[in-house]
Amino acid sequence: MGAHNQLTKITKASYAILVALFIAHFLNHVYTGVLSPFLPLIRDELSLSLTQAGILTSAVIVTMTSFHLLVGYLADRNLREIMISISVIGAGISVLLMSFAPSFLFLALIQVVLGVTVSGYHPSSFPAVADAFPKKARAKAVGVSAMGGLVGMALIPILGAFLLIVYSDWRVSLVVLGLLGVVLFVPVTLLLRYSKTNQTPIENNENETEGPQEWTKNFGLVVILSGLRGIPFRCTTLLMPLYLAVSYGYEPVWAGSLTTVMLVSGMFAEIIAAPISDRTGKRVRFMTLSIGLLAPLLLLLNFRLNPVLLVLVLIGIGFFYFFGVPPGQAYQTEVCPTQTKGLAFGVLFSIGAIPGAIAPVIFGVIGDIYGLDASILFLVGTTIIATIVSLFLKEDHAIHVRPRIAE
Repeated sequence: MGAHNQLTKITKASYAILVALFIAHFLNHVYTGVLSPFLPLIRDELSLSLTQAGILTSAVIVTMTSFHLLVGYLADRNLREIMISISVIGAGISVLLMSFAPSFLFLALIQVVLGVTVSGYHPSSFPAVADAFPKKARAKAVGVSAMGGLVGMALIPILGAFLLIVYSDWRVSLVVLGLLGVVLFVPVTLLLRYSKTNQTPIENNENETEGPQEWTKNFGLVVILSGLRGIPFRCTTLLMPLYLAVSYGYEPVWAGSLTTVMLVSGMFAEIIAAPISDRTGKRVRFMTLSIGLLAPLLLLLNFRLNPVLLVLVLIGIGFFYFFGVPPGQAYQTEVCPTQTKGLAFGVLFSIGAIPGAIAPVIFGVIGDIYGLDASILFLVGTTIIATIVSLFLKEDHAIHVRPRIAE
């Protein structure tokens, strides 16, 4: 669909692309965090510092971020489906190659290659959702798509722990995970092809406001907020198993399991937030509440909590961060210029993602020099700044229409 077209009804093609995006987003986050559950073992085997561990996790994110602007440009030229399919098969092959890594430099290089391949997803997927679903149903649709990524993030720590139990080898575990992408490439590509060849005529509705025609202040603030939110997001989702192993002394299996608990709570938060946001038409208050409550919960990690309190705090961190994700991503689709959505999301996921991309390295450097308590304070500070920025956002008061299911 063209970047400027929006449906006023939900079609079978809408559901097809949503399923494809769910699977592709699932794999995207499995692969960007694929080293996370194995980092304690990799760090011991390759004698890595915290800074080097941070570099490994950041390498894929920095590269992915660097290519998002180009991908967004290509997405506006009717290449969305191709970019998403490449992101799936390319990432799977990259992870297979990663299993042969003999050194830190080799791992870092393959992480860069992985970053290039996975960059095809985000700038292509969000405009696709915006075009396939009417505004009244968009937060729910974005929530379903985002849920794929969250399931991937939640599953990779516990899946990695399970594979370590079964194979006792992080390299064999990576082979299994790489093959997953190779296999799922087929249904993703078929679903994307179906959605493209079964488009229905676009129906215009005077009550459905497509969004701004130019770049706005709200979009600029969203880019800044995206960057600030990305800092705790990347550090907690990618480095939490390592943090729990170093600061709390948990074995990799338990550290991965606790990280999964944190992320599963985020799944419930998204399920709750998405329909309420659509029903009320509110986005900003969810975003502010989400990031505002995250700061004190992160700070509590520095108090060496007992196991019960630690689990509760991790649940709170996951819940309140992801409580703002479906409304926030729906808001992004609504403040992007309608004629250049792909490019706008390229900006969001490149310039707006730079802070989060380099955050694991900063987290590791601070940890090596001052200790991990200082690294946590770094996350708390950026989260407070993000809360302040969110207070300047304005709600989109466009009139919503009720979506109709196509016959």
